[in-house]
Amino acid sequence: MPTYEVFGRRKADDPLEHVGAVHAADPQTALLLVRETHFRHNEGVDYAVVPSDQVFRLDDPSLIQHRIDMDYRLQAGYSGFREKRQAAREAADERGRGHLRERPSPGRGSKVEA
Repeated sequence: MPTYEVFGRRKADDPLEHVGAVHAADPQTALLLVRETHFRHNEGVDYAVVPSDQVFRLDDPSLIQHRIDMDYRLQAGYSGFREKRQAAREAADERGRGHLRERPSPGRGSKVEA
């Protein structure tokens, strides 16, 4: 007997969320079972079923991993900032890019002589 994944929403403006699974012979029977098992006490306003074999997963989780450090988006990302900055400077020096952090001082540019 096929398994159906059950999705439902508690309020009309909520997104569909996975709430469980049922075993049924066909989608219509699955919907009846869902109504009796998951939504019998008016726990939600809408529900849907999807055959479990029609749910596809990502085979390679590394495809959604970030390639760069994005800790700056979190408050915890600012702890150890001095060490991260020093490591970045050392990496730039190793690649021959250390000169890029040198900036001209304000007011000390090329002067135009009259």
